[in-house]
Amino acid sequence: MALVVGAFAFLNGAAALLLLLSLDPDPRQKLFEINAYLGTAIVTLSLGGMLVYQAASSLGNAGSTAMRFPRSWLLVIGGMAGAFPVLVTIGQVQVNNPERLPWLFPLTNLAIVSIPSTLAALGVAYSYTRANRFAWPVSWREWTTGFIYGAVGATTIGAIINTAYLILVGAWLIHAKGSGDAFELADNLPTLPRAWGIFFDVSVLSIVAPLNEEFWKGMLVAFFFFRHGGVARCFMWGVLAGAGFNMLETFQNSLSVVAPEVVSDRTIGNQWWLFATARAGTGAVHALATGMAALGFYGLFRRQRRYFIGYPAGVLIHATWNFLNFTLAGDAFFSQAGPDSRLLDIVSVAGLVGLFGMCVVMLWLLPRRLQDGFPAPIYRLIGMVPAEGAMPMLQTKPLPIVSSAPRAPEYL
Repeated sequence: MALVVGAFAFLNGAAALLLLLSLDPDPRQKLFEINAYLGTAIVTLSLGGMLVYQAASSLGNAGSTAMRFPRSWLLVIGGMAGAFPVLVTIGQVQVNNPERLPWLFPLTNLAIVSIPSTLAALGVAYSYTRANRFAWPVSWREWTTGFIYGAVGATTIGAIINTAYLILVGAWLIHAKGSGDAFELADNLPTLPRAWGIFFDVSVLSIVAPLNEEFWKGMLVAFFFFRHGGVARCFMWGVLAGAGFNMLETFQNSLSVVAPEVVSDRTIGNQWWLFATARAGTGAVHALATGMAALGFYGLFRRQRRYFIGYPAGVLIHATWNFLNFTLAGDAFFSQAGPDSRLLDIVSVAGLVGLFGMCVVMLWLLPRRLQDGFPAPIYRLIGMVPAEGAMPMLQTKPLPIVSSAPRAPEYL
């Protein structure tokens, strides 16, 4: 299945390249089309190609290289974080001057889209590896598969359900409470009474989307559970899926932001940098929320009730972030019935910044505080397990008796 999905994505990227042969001469429209076609080609070719490669390697029983995290990785992560504001500044200049180097903008946009998600995924994998030294090493296949699952699988399923709710419930509300053609959502959702409009917007943003998306992103734990991962490993898998989801969702949203009709709108103006910066916050939010959701699935499958709170906690984080965005720019969402208050804007921005900071801190601390509770079998087999008092993680679960017969590693 992974091979088929990857091949389809790869072919979709190749088809997007053909669209570059017929571009609009208008500079603003040309920038939009180059960003859409070339960006889509790069994303689908890279993700699809990687998925095909990893699936074929797995089917061929080929091994995967373990990820290595020397201390110099901190310099790499710091360099990526420092490059982000520079790239945002360059991107804003390119949006303001579409006639200059339009072919460079898709690369700038993709870098801005990728950095927050990549930082979250690499940072948590690094923290997990440092805190669980005797766990089976994280392989590049494991890391990329988790990331791509979130980017392709969870995004697709989540988008289908979100769209179905948006269309069906929106059409019903227009028919029952509004006016006009029920399926002309963009034109007729604003005809809803304000209370119903706010209800619809909040239900989409802070109820349906968080419940739906965190379920499918967190389900990566179920698909990977044959690897017998511990609680810390499952949290890392969730973060990988959340980071991948955020990358593709941000890329899809970034395509419409530079559309001519959006750039010329008075509510957007030349504030493309604001979108890029705000979406960086969603990188931490999606990563932590899905990591928490993964803990909930871990508790369910392992029958450990203390982790059941993980899924509702992840949904709450996601829902709170979306609700703060609604209070900040509610009049720009579906029904346009949301609030428009300067004081509420200030409170919302403060809340978003605080929530982002909390997510970053939790992403750094949780992989270090959570412990898998047992070392990989290979370390037990060759006698490299340290004394029980030297590793707190060994105190949570007694070591099973290991037979002398060879045993396949848990993480392949």
